[in-house]
Amino acid sequence: MGTARDIALIFLSLEALVMALIPLVLLAGLAYGVYRLRKLAKQYLKLGQVYAQKAHAYVEQASRAVVKPLIRAHTATRMSTTILERIVTRRSL
Repeated sequence: MGTARDIALIFLSLEALVMALIPLVLLAGLAYGVYRLRKLAKQYLKLGQVYAQKAHAYVEQASRAVVKPLIRAHTATRMSTTILERIVTRRSL
């Protein structure tokens, strides 16, 4: 009776070992995949960074083109307002 119990315990231990080994193998495979893809990811991240810089430059250029006439109009308005205010205040004195 004791021998059968020991054999059953060994088989149960092997089953538990296999069940614990599966997550360990999956985790090791995931770590290996991350290790292998790291170099590839660096290349694509650098490429993405270049495209992001180009997009930023285009947005800056477009925003400057849109705002430039507005700034000119505001500047001209403020200049003429300031000149008129100075002329009017000199006459009041």
